[in-house]
Amino acid sequence: MPTNDVTQETGDSRFLKPPGRLRDDLYLALVKMIEEELPPGSRLPSEVTVAERFGVSRPTVRETLARMREEGIISSRRGSGSYVSERVSASAQRVSPTFSPINSFQQIGHAYDYRKAVEGEAAYFAALNASEAQLQAIRLALADLEKAVEQRASSGDTDFAFHLAVAQASGNNWFVEALEAMSEQVNIVIDIARKLSLGKSEAHLRAVQNEHVAIFEAIARKDADSAREAMRMHLSNTCERIFRGQSV
Repeated sequence: MPTNDVTQETGDSRFLKPPGRLRDDLYLALVKMIEEELPPGSRLPSEVTVAERFGVSRPTVRETLARMREEGIISSRRGSGSYVSERVSASAQRVSPTFSPINSFQQIGHAYDYRKAVEGEAAYFAALNASEAQLQAIRLALADLEKAVEQRASSGDTDFAFHLAVAQASGNNWFVEALEAMSEQVNIVIDIARKLSLGKSEAHLRAVQNEHVAIFEAIARKDADSAREAMRMHLSNTCERIFRGQSV
C-alpha cells in the first residue's frame, strides 16, 4: 500500500488528522496489508518498517499493534516480533465507526447533544473510579487550559486533552474510544468555540475556565452526580455560546 494511503505525521501534514483518527487509518491499512500480503503465521514487518511505510510515528505503530493483539488479529513472540494469527478474528473486517461531518449549525447541535450524553456519563464514572495518576492527568490538562486563558490563546488540543483525560479516568475504555472516534468533529467544534471566546472579555474566558474547574473538583471529591451535571452544563453552555454568543 502506498505511503499516502495514511495521513503522515511528519511536517505540516500531522495537523490534518487527530491522533485517534490516524491510529484508525493505520489499523485499517495494516488489516488490508495482512489480507493482501501476509498469510496466517507470517511475520509482520518491524515497527520501524511499518512506521516508514505508512508515514507514522513508532508510538502510533505500537498502539495500533497492541489493539490488533487484543483483537486476536496478530500475536507476539518474545524476541521475535509479531505474527499474523492462524485464525484472523472477524474483528479484522470491522470498519471503525465514523461520524457525520460538521457542515452545518444543526450538526454542531447534534455533536453537543451526543457529547453531553457520552461525556456526562464519563465524568460520572471518573468521579467513582479515577486513580490518583488519572486525577493528576486531569489536573495538568486543567493547568494547561489556565495558561491558555492567561495568554488569550486558542487551545483546541489542550481542551480535547482535558476531556479525553476525564474519559480515561472513567475506567471504561468505551468512553475513550467513543471520544477518539469522533475526535475530528470534537476538535472542530472546540476550535469554533475557542476562537469565538478569544474575542470576549476576561470575565467571559474566566467563566469558561471555571466550568472546567467545576468538572475537575467534582471528580476529585468523588461526587459523581455533580461531575455529570458539571460536564453536561459546560457542554450546554459551550453550545449556547456558539449559537448565541452569550457569556453563559
